[in-house]
Amino acid sequence: MVPLIGLAYFLVLGVYLAILLLLGQEWKNIPTGQYPVGSQRLPTTVLLPFRNEAKNMVDLLPHLLLRLPADVPLMLIDDHSEDDAARIVTTFILTHQLKHWRYLKSEGMGKKAALSTGIAAASTEILLTTDADVQLPEGWVDTMTAPFNLPGVQMVAGPVISGGGSGFFARFQQVEWASIILLTGISFHQKNPLMCSGANLAFRKEAFRQVGGYRGNAHLLSGDDEFLMKKVARELGAAALVYLPELDALVETQPLSGHMDWISQRSRWASKWNAHQGSAHWLSAGALALISLSQVLTWIVALISWKFFALLLVFWVGKFVAESTVLGLVLRRFNKQNKPMDFFLSGWLYPCLVMAALPFAILGKYSWKGRKN
Repeated sequence: MVPLIGLAYFLVLGVYLAILLLLGQEWKNIPTGQYPVGSQRLPTTVLLPFRNEAKNMVDLLPHLLLRLPADVPLMLIDDHSEDDAARIVTTFILTHQLKHWRYLKSEGMGKKAALSTGIAAASTEILLTTDADVQLPEGWVDTMTAPFNLPGVQMVAGPVISGGGSGFFARFQQVEWASIILLTGISFHQKNPLMCSGANLAFRKEAFRQVGGYRGNAHLLSGDDEFLMKKVARELGAAALVYLPELDALVETQPLSGHMDWISQRSRWASKWNAHQGSAHWLSAGALALISLSQVLTWIVALISWKFFALLLVFWVGKFVAESTVLGLVLRRFNKQNKPMDFFLSGWLYPCLVMAALPFAILGKYSWKGRKN
């Protein structure tokens, strides 16, 4: 019995390395530059829901003024903020006389309700969403809306990565975001989209209406992006979705300040594992938990015998080589450079943090912007 358990354990670790290397090869096959920016932009509205973002608004609003074309409508939808964000937004709009910018009060509670308020008020066919803690690249609107020149395209997702910050934990998050970009890009490329981010997402208003918007998941605080993406893929076909894994589409978000914030955010994301239709999400969540547990247990298994210690030493070396090579490919596409030690330490830290977040994800207990689920 014990040899069989040991064989299964090392098989899990070996399969992880094999899958990672295969993902790295598949990433190389994902093309860029397929959707050149045209001379005429499709009418587009940018939607930015926010709650208690006064601190971020001070830097965000001047940044948006620089990055967004002057003729593109921007709707800042307030999800019942309890801080000074509403005053900051309205004062900025009045001071700069921004006729295309609007402050809206959400007609319901939660991010989905805020987005629905903005979508209902928008008069353009293309809608582009982002968050209040981002930095946008120059030409972002044109890049993200270029694929809609093809009438069959209904939704466009773009990459998101943490940027700025200092210290190892900020660099760790960048490495982890690279793994998210890797899986997202490949799942779209294989016409089986798995995830996306509302910080960098565009869709047609008619497609939103056709799939019923957020109906069926409006009660969940999280998941405005993924649930909508899954609906579009299921009802309009995966070929209607496009992912842009390129630098001109990259949105940078602020790194989290510490490991407790990371656990809280990731448990909120993962808590949707049983709310999706189909088995892809809970299978991927289960696989991540199994692989993370297997890696955490290497500390204990290595003490059983010298043979196990030697095998695990080979695994950890292989893990470092595979992760630094594959995730390095992703990061370099976006002009991000990480030191070998960042990959090495991240490889130890990530499975531990996943296991710490797992109980909260299973129970679905988390708080977000002052609200509890």
